[in-house]
Amino acid sequence: MAEQVYSFVYDAEAAEQEFPKIGMRNLVLAILAGVRPQGEFEGCLVYEGESPEGEGTVCIATSGPGADRLQQSIVEAFEGKNVPVTKVFEGGPGVREAIARAEGGVWKEAAS
Repeated sequence: MAEQVYSFVYDAEAAEQEFPKIGMRNLVLAILAGVRPQGEFEGCLVYEGESPEGEGTVCIATSGPGADRLQQSIVEAFEGKNVPVTKVFEGGPGVREAIARAEGGVWKEAAS
């Protein structure tokens, strides 16, 4: 069975306005801090990939067990922090930068 991959694109400029100077990686880690990694997410990877929407956008993907529900939780968290999610996809790009993985009920930051 193929690994589940889901992704979404957010507006980089809007994110920078809401969270100045923290950058994509730290923004995603901050958002993940508010998303409890449930048992169904164990082993799930959150990463940045090439955005299909081009310049000015960032694509964040989830892959692994429960990736669909994890994506939904992350999208809701982004929107709750006034960072507009412009597109949501089933499937996603390859890994450009691994950000975090759910391990043992916590988020473990991936080596940058």
